[in-house]
Amino acid sequence: MPAAAGAIFLAGERIAFDAREQPRFTQRQIRSTDEATRSGLVRWAATAEGRKLIDYFTRGPFSIDVVEDLTDAGAGNAPQPGLATLVAANDPAVVKTYVMFLNPASFNLPTGMTPMAGQPATAADMMAAAWAAEMLHVYFYTRGIVLPHHQRHDFQQQWQRIAAELGFPGLEHDDAAEEQQRSLRRALTVGYGSQ
Repeated sequence: MPAAAGAIFLAGERIAFDAREQPRFTQRQIRSTDEATRSGLVRWAATAEGRKLIDYFTRGPFSIDVVEDLTDAGAGNAPQPGLATLVAANDPAVVKTYVMFLNPASFNLPTGMTPMAGQPATAADMMAAAWAAEMLHVYFYTRGIVLPHHQRHDFQQQWQRIAAELGFPGLEHDDAAEEQQRSLRRALTVGYGSQ
């Protein structure tokens, strides 16, 4: 896939956004990706913060390749780009390329369990949160800000606005929360994987 300025790719194809920043998926994107991944994007794109970031990404010198990775233990991951990309953050003539991984299979609420209030209840909910969280990381990368981001006050303020807009005001996005989610997924996999 060639780097293209102002592009977010899914299943190797550019996502088209309408005037309201709502995605319009290609047939290949529909066939090649999980419904939860697409629904999550639609939900995040419907928020004010989502629309602002989509507008920022699609009008700037950025190329973001979103890949489903069902082997990742987490719902999403946006690895820090290489040094050259970070150094070029303030150069509008250089197209900066980022990658983001989403795992729609990471959310599997065991039968009979009820999600906590203010937390994702479905795989689509989790993917909306993952799109929001990982695109927020990419936003910080585009400004040349390296990891870790979680403890930054500006990151947490923006995350709290995004989480509230998604309907998950209690959803944390910090190092402790990510480790807790990984531990819970491991426990659920071990406890429920053989049943």
